[in-house]
Amino acid sequence: MENRLEKSETEEANGISEQASDLRTEQERLLYSNLPASIAINALLALILVSVQSTVIPPGRLLGWSALLGVVLLGRTALLIAWRRSNTANRTDARRWLPGFRIGAIATGIAWGAGGVLLSPSGDLPHQVYTSFVLAGLSAGAMTSLAIDRISIIGFLLPALLPHIAFFIAEGGTLPLGMSAMIALFLIFIAASARQSGIHLQENFRLRINAVESETHLREMLESSPIAARIADAAGKQVVFANASYLSLIGSTREQVIGIDPSRYYAHPEEYADVLEQLRVGTQVTNKLIKLHPPGENTWTKWALASYFQVEYRNKPAILGWYYDITDRKKMEEEIEHLAFHDPLTGLPNRSKFRVQLQQALSIAEREKSSLALLFIDLDRFKPVNDQYGHDIGDLLLKVVAERIRIQLRKSDSVARIGGDEFVVLLPSIKGEKDALRVAEKIRHALNQPFEITGFTLGISSSTGVAIYPDHAGEEQQLMKHADTAMYHAKAEGRNNVKTYRPEMQENQAMHLDKADA
Repeated sequence: MENRLEKSETEEANGISEQASDLRTEQERLLYSNLPASIAINALLALILVSVQSTVIPPGRLLGWSALLGVVLLGRTALLIAWRRSNTANRTDARRWLPGFRIGAIATGIAWGAGGVLLSPSGDLPHQVYTSFVLAGLSAGAMTSLAIDRISIIGFLLPALLPHIAFFIAEGGTLPLGMSAMIALFLIFIAASARQSGIHLQENFRLRINAVESETHLREMLESSPIAARIADAAGKQVVFANASYLSLIGSTREQVIGIDPSRYYAHPEEYADVLEQLRVGTQVTNKLIKLHPPGENTWTKWALASYFQVEYRNKPAILGWYYDITDRKKMEEEIEHLAFHDPLTGLPNRSKFRVQLQQALSIAEREKSSLALLFIDLDRFKPVNDQYGHDIGDLLLKVVAERIRIQLRKSDSVARIGGDEFVVLLPSIKGEKDALRVAEKIRHALNQPFEITGFTLGISSSTGVAIYPDHAGEEQQLMKHADTAMYHAKAEGRNNVKTYRPEMQENQAMHLDKADA
C-alpha cells in the first residue's frame, strides 16, 4: 500500500514538473516568435524619434544614443538567429534560452530609459511630450509581446520609464510634475495589465495541455476558464460547444450559439475561412486579431486575440477557438493614436496626420490623372480676441471655427488645424480651380458671420490661399508652400479674401510676410 502511494505521489510530482517544463518551453517559443517584430519596431521608432528630435538635440548625443540602441538590437538579433538555428521543434531546455532573452529585454529597456533622458530637451515641453508618447507606445507594445514572462516585462518597463519620470521631476514646475505623475500611473497600469495578461496566457497554455487528456476533463476546464472558448465541428462548421466566457463575449445564449456557423459573429467572415485553410495545411494560428459583432447588425463591436487548434471532440475532428478579449486595450491604443495625430482642442487632424492624408490623396490623383486643391486658411483679427477676452474664449472660438469649416465640406474632403489660428483644407477629385474657389468662398463667408461665444458677439474673418495639383505643383512640399504663399498675399492685400497661387507671387513674397493681426 505504501509503495503504491509513493509511486502515485512520484508520478504526480513528475507530471507537475513536466507541465512546468512545458510552460517554460512555451514561454520561450512565444517570446522568441515575437522578437523579430519587436526589433523592427524598436529600430523604426528610434529612427523616427531621432529625426524629430534632431532639431533640438545635439548630433553627438543623438549619435551616441543611436549607437547604444543599435548595439543592443544587434545583440538581440544575433540571439534570435542562434535560437532559430537550434533544434526548435524538439527543444526541451528553455533554461538555456530564457535568460538570454531576459537580458536582452532589460538591456533594451535601459537603452530606451537613457533615450527618455538624453533625447528630452530641457524646457521644451512639446518635444518632451513626443518622447513620452514614444516610450508609452513601446511600453504598451511590450505588454503584449512580453506578458508571458514577468521578469522580461518588468525588466523592460522599469528601466525604460523610471529615468523619464525622474527627468520630469528634476525639471520642476506644474506641467513636468504632472507628466511625471501620469507616466508613473501609466507604468503601474501597464505592469498590472501585463501581469493579468501573463496570468491569462499561462492559464491558456495549461488548459491546452490538459484539454487533450480527456473530453470530460476538457469540457470541465473549458467551462470554468476565464478565457472565451468554443469548439466547432471541422466538417459541418457548426458550433458544438461554447463556454460561459464565450457566450458573455458575444452577448448570446447557448441555445442561440450551438449549431450555427461561428463565422457569423465575425465582422469579416472570410477571416475564419482563411483560418480553416491554414489549419488544414498544418499552419499554427495563434493570437490572430479579429473583430466581432452580432450577425446582421452593428450594435456592438469587440476585438479579440484568437488562437485555433485542431482537436477531437466526440470522436470527430473539430476546431477549438480561444478568444482573449482586448477591446479595452484596443480602445486605449486608439485613444493614444488619436492624441498623437489629432489636435486636442478641436479634434481635427494635426499637421502630421494631414501630411499622411495629403500624400495618399496625391498618390490617388496621380494614378487617376485627376486634380486636387489645397486651401490654407488664416484667421484675421484673432489675436485681438485673445487679448481682449482671454485664451478660454479664444479656444471656444477656434472650436466653432473648426465646425463651421467642416460643415462647408463634402464627406471626401478633410480639414486640419496646423497652427494656432491656421487651418488647411484638402479637396480631392475637383474638376478645376473654379471648384476650389467656390468652396473657399463658402468657407470665407461662413467665417465672416458673427460668432456668439458665451454671451459675447465676436467678429473675425479669414484669408485663404489656394493651390491646385497638378497645375501649381506636382508634389506635397511645393503644393503646401504655394498655398501658403497665396494665403500670405490674401492677408497682405486687405484680408478677408481668397487668392489662388500665381508664379509671380514668389517674387513679391518678401513684402507680404507680415501676417500679424491688427
